[in-house]
Amino acid sequence: MLYLRGTFLQLLALISSITFVHGRLLLTSNDLLDKYDFIVVGGGTGGNVVASRLSEDPSVSVLVIEAGGSNDVLESQVPFLWPRLIGSTHDWNYTSAPQATLGDRSVALPRGHILGGSSSINGMLYTRGTSDDYDSIAELVGDPRWSWDNIQPYIRKNELWSPPSSNRPTEGEFDPSVHGRDGLVGVSLPSILQPIDNRVLQTTRENGEFPFNLDVNSGHHLGIGWLQSTVTSAGSRASSATSYLGNGVIDRPNLDVLLEAQVTRLLLSNATNGVTFDTVEFVSGADTPQSVKATREIILSAGSIGTPNILLHSGVGDAGDLARVGIQPIHQLPSVGRNLTDHVIAALPWFANSTETFETIARNTSLQAMLLEEWKKNGTGFFSGSGIDHLGYVRLANNASIFDSVVDPAGPNTGHIELTIVNGNIFSEPTPDNFIFVEVMLTKSLSRGSLTLNSSNPLDNPIIDPAYLAHDFDRFALREAVRCGERFLTSPAWEGYVLDRVGNFATIDTQDDNQLDEFLRETVSPGLHFVGTASMSPKGASWGVTDPDLKVKGLNGIRVVDASVIPLIPAAHTQVPVYIFAERAAAFIKEDWKLV
Repeated sequence: MLYLRGTFLQLLALISSITFVHGRLLLTSNDLLDKYDFIVVGGGTGGNVVASRLSEDPSVSVLVIEAGGSNDVLESQVPFLWPRLIGSTHDWNYTSAPQATLGDRSVALPRGHILGGSSSINGMLYTRGTSDDYDSIAELVGDPRWSWDNIQPYIRKNELWSPPSSNRPTEGEFDPSVHGRDGLVGVSLPSILQPIDNRVLQTTRENGEFPFNLDVNSGHHLGIGWLQSTVTSAGSRASSATSYLGNGVIDRPNLDVLLEAQVTRLLLSNATNGVTFDTVEFVSGADTPQSVKATREIILSAGSIGTPNILLHSGVGDAGDLARVGIQPIHQLPSVGRNLTDHVIAALPWFANSTETFETIARNTSLQAMLLEEWKKNGTGFFSGSGIDHLGYVRLANNASIFDSVVDPAGPNTGHIELTIVNGNIFSEPTPDNFIFVEVMLTKSLSRGSLTLNSSNPLDNPIIDPAYLAHDFDRFALREAVRCGERFLTSPAWEGYVLDRVGNFATIDTQDDNQLDEFLRETVSPGLHFVGTASMSPKGASWGVTDPDLKVKGLNGIRVVDASVIPLIPAAHTQVPVYIFAERAAAFIKEDWKLV
């Protein structure tokens, strides 16, 4: 996902002029009940799915506790403005531990601190992953309910396939048979076409390494295809907040959503039948902890950083690690916070022989104002998209030397490399030059990091160590990804448009492994698709944190529903896998409690 720094400072004056209608949300804990049937910790991508589905049954009460504020924020509604959210007050603004493999750099790790979580601040790319991804997970955890075929109903429950806001014809740009039209999250193709689109498509015809793929969400994503995004037919971002907590849901009398309340830990019940957690402690406003009780289940949906952090502060984790920071161990579960996995990205810039790149917009405040006004009126125009029209997936060669020592982590239908083609840098300050980027992302990382506690204070940030490029495979595959991106933009279709490489990228010999490794150490950025810190594993396994039904191993009263339970990173931007997991989890919970 594109997370380059910089903002359009010229838009600040325009932003304050737009407001949105508020739903029924609780802004103070004074309005809470003493207890709820279900408490969802985290109103993010997964948590809002569970809250919405459980509150469909009017006989149960549901509370969502969200640390961030309302999503009624312009930058979260206008697709083109999403980069302004990175580093803002709507971002947790985490920073990694120094990365030895990146020259001891610490890197920014944006996460959504807003209702909707990261689905309210991300780049809106809609990518499910492949059939291999889900079949591998199902095999690993010993539960066929997670296989590609068996998750199809939950994809359909989530997706609301929508025409782009411009209503332009899209025949031949997607496969209608693999999309859902009865779900909640709007998904659409780009509303307007970009000047490079024809060159991208020409490349797929001329270069056999990059064939055209009608639909990268069919389960077989190899090749280059049109990007699908979580953007509605009205041209606005579709997040878990706007969809699963939208009109008709947020007004349910059995659903409360408390904002700006940070959960600190979970507390034990007085039950004598095993170790049971039934109380959520949180701080809201003042730092004095408050608590609320769940009579049926606590659903932890605080994300791959928040969820293990809460579990550890609740005494669930490795006993030795907890004791060292002064926390009394309650339940020995050493895998909490381990297995942290993320994608890693290299952004590759070239000068473009064109004035029709994003830099032209960045230099023209009058044009920006006009484009924003067009979006305000009818949800169309340039601001109705994220800035990316195409992406694709490529495999390493089957005889690549790395496979002499490493088992291929990707199935036969799954790419090791993702490419996104971007006509400029909309996230930088205005520049006199015009650029084109290929961003390459390693999709099947084998590096494994960790999340550990910095102190016994639950309001302190944890130590986040993604261990980027720590594994030989990751370094090998990312080198090949850079070369792959270069081959794409040196295809005949780009002659006369793509000029020289830019900056540090121009100074290296991309065929020299040592030079390329140094360039990557200095420049790679996080994929921000963290998974695995509360991994599910086979029932009865000695490793992992949850069983395949997402209940925490050896405990009563807690289920985890977010990206942290995904044990193997999908070849996808993880927004959609989390939606799928959450829909599947909501069905588990309803089945267990016999809810309608």
